[in-house]
Amino acid sequence: MTRLQRALREMQEQNRELARRLDTLESAAAAQRTAPKVGDTSHEPSAARWSPTVRSRRTPAPKDTWEIETERSLDVRVKDLEVGQGAQEHATRQIIQDTLAKNGPKINSLLSLSGVLEFNLSQSRDFAPEINALYPFGRPGAAKDTLVLGTVELDFDIKASDWLTGAVVVSYDNGSTKFLTATGTSASVDRFSLDRAHVTVGDLMQFPIAARFGFEVQHFGTSTGVARLDTLSLTTPLTTAVFENRQTAGGLEFALPTPPRGPLPAPVVEPPVQPLFLAPLVKHMAGRLGYIPVAGPVAPLTPVRPLADLPPLYGSFMLYKGSEEFGADRTRIQDFNASVGFRTRGHCGRPYEELRSSLICPWTFDAHVDYASNVFESKFLHTGYLPFLLQIGSIPGVAGSVKASFGPFAVVGEVNSAMEDAVFVDALGIPRNIRPAAWQASLAYQFGWNPWVREIGAQGDFISVTYSGSYDLAGAVALVNGLPNRVGFVPATRLAVTVGEWVLPELKVAAEYSANWDYAENRGGTGKLVHGIFGLIQFNF
Repeated sequence: MTRLQRALREMQEQNRELARRLDTLESAAAAQRTAPKVGDTSHEPSAARWSPTVRSRRTPAPKDTWEIETERSLDVRVKDLEVGQGAQEHATRQIIQDTLAKNGPKINSLLSLSGVLEFNLSQSRDFAPEINALYPFGRPGAAKDTLVLGTVELDFDIKASDWLTGAVVVSYDNGSTKFLTATGTSASVDRFSLDRAHVTVGDLMQFPIAARFGFEVQHFGTSTGVARLDTLSLTTPLTTAVFENRQTAGGLEFALPTPPRGPLPAPVVEPPVQPLFLAPLVKHMAGRLGYIPVAGPVAPLTPVRPLADLPPLYGSFMLYKGSEEFGADRTRIQDFNASVGFRTRGHCGRPYEELRSSLICPWTFDAHVDYASNVFESKFLHTGYLPFLLQIGSIPGVAGSVKASFGPFAVVGEVNSAMEDAVFVDALGIPRNIRPAAWQASLAYQFGWNPWVREIGAQGDFISVTYSGSYDLAGAVALVNGLPNRVGFVPATRLAVTVGEWVLPELKVAAEYSANWDYAENRGGTGKLVHGIFGLIQFNF
């Protein structure tokens, strides 16, 4: 903003100088007009001027050449000053626009701010938590309407240099997370909390190894901790719901081979995908009500630089200290997550201009395999099976996932599973032997697609179908406030059909139908099917 303030001060000083010069010129011109000229009789008495012996009616004396040239020069100078002042004002406005455009989300030379606001509307049912004295099953709960402020997130991206970057993400919790009090009851608190924070030392585009430290979700399947970036569905796939593991960890990342240094690709104009339904409908209705948009120049599309090819082979090894609730000997930093993957992309050897009608090209492919030393460190499994963690101990797990896109289509496939059985006895004395697992498959389609679209569903209109399921997660019985309750369960299968539109580049409106099937009664569930309808308004900035 220093440049902007300096430009404003210079414009104000120039305006004051122009005003002073204009006053001086106007004063000189007035003095010249009032000074008597040679042959001018305006100073004579009026009788003499109008006497018939002199002339019947005296006509004004013609102006001399000096006066005419002086007035013409003054007019030219005034016009020049007006043109100059207009040019200065235009230049100042341009400086302001350029300054704001270049700043964008940047707070200073190191820090950039972005974020998201979400409002959620839903009508849904859940599986009833009540159980009888012998077996944990009941009936579906009553329909429940909600209108809540969902995600509120502030993302601070820090870049000290290419070799030192970081991020801090602060998010809002609407009180859905409860805390145990001294009396054993739970309390809800609205609050802002730290969602993620990390520091990366290194640049994988210039060197194959980098160090990473922070509080964030560990690599396991498609979970990244940013649900809105993982999937287009509004409800969370069961893979992420069950196995997302957020820890304070440190370790190394790698990417091979390091891309050769060379000139950056030339910027290209990427045509945006236009909304097809909701935005045109609102525009049409506004026109019927008499609204006429102000006509103005159409800003040209800004060329952007294409993304560079990332190293195809990548992975990470992150070490963290797990929970001590698994045993008294869990006092050392001994838990870890490891990941290795392969990614590539192509355009079938044809320029993008020739791919507008293609259903396959351009394409991307990304597959990776992940290992976790203890899957019960995930938020869901740790919380749901908390009374039994001493009996369960550490259970390793493995995950495999594939993300790919082909023309206007995007597909995701994933399988996550524990590698050993978890054995424990629940509060009713029933022996349990489970091996938690979850899977998902999703397909998305981009309407109005063109070959320059980098991410399916990030603009225009889209539709997505996600089908996910779980295994050995019908739950168990634990005592809560002295009463038996079904804990640690998720639906056996979940279907989500989502449609959405980016009505503006920063505003998304989406709706979703969701169906959840519970485990059968003979497997510890209710055997019921519940439906839900969800709506979302998301503002990205």
